[in-house]
Amino acid sequence: MRWVGWLLVGVVVVWLLALWLNESNDLEVTRHRLGREGGADGGLRIAQVSDLHIVGGAAVEEQVLRELEREDPDLVVLTGDMVTSPERMEVLGLFLDRLTPRALKWAIPGNWEYWGGIDMKRLRRFYAGHGVTLLINEARLTGREGRSELLVVGLDDARHGKPDWERAMVDHGGWRGPTLVLAHNPVTLGLLSERERSVADRVMLSGHTHGGQIVLFGMGWRREQPCLMGWCRELGMPLYVSRGIGTSVLPLRIGARPEIAFFEWRW
Repeated sequence: MRWVGWLLVGVVVVWLLALWLNESNDLEVTRHRLGREGGADGGLRIAQVSDLHIVGGAAVEEQVLRELEREDPDLVVLTGDMVTSPERMEVLGLFLDRLTPRALKWAIPGNWEYWGGIDMKRLRRFYAGHGVTLLINEARLTGREGRSELLVVGLDDARHGKPDWERAMVDHGGWRGPTLVLAHNPVTLGLLSERERSVADRVMLSGHTHGGQIVLFGMGWRREQPCLMGWCRELGMPLYVSRGIGTSVLPLRIGARPEIAFFEWRW
């Protein structure tokens, strides 16, 4: 039975090594420009927070709040997997109440909101009570009148919901201005028709992948995705996949640091 002892030692060594390599509190701020270089005055600054998997008081969550306060964006978009169970909603509410008050805030559901058994009507009321608008196959015009208006489209989760572009655009079919599409799972882009993907001035923001979360030798989880992290421009509509904030299943991040992304969109 000596091998059992060596196996336990090996497991402990591997776990300690993983903890030493863990980057789950090493937040990275990324910045991106959209639209026209040197475009008209009055563009919008957008912050994307994805896959928070709220814990409450975690170091990385505090870092996110500090970055949002420092940047003071016009829009904050929450691209799913913010909360994993009804019991965590109160903790999420405390986080939402600390978001920069000036910004407009939009949210979509992710797979964990569904997995956690959170009723979408309850989630909508909950978000509204904390100054956030939940979009499920819906679209809203935001920004200042005229050239600075932006259409925000929020689609349902691709795995456990029913993303419906036509339903979302029912009141905005004639819109040809800049359009920000929020879809938790990157595979959603492949569900849209070629015509819907090819219209100019549309950008999709997603999360879900955690950037692989544990990436070793160039390989990470969720390899079925069309894009694991960063920009993916091969499918028509430019797609940005955030690595997100929190962790799923294992409380570890290796080779895929948590990320908050800021976008400046001028047109």
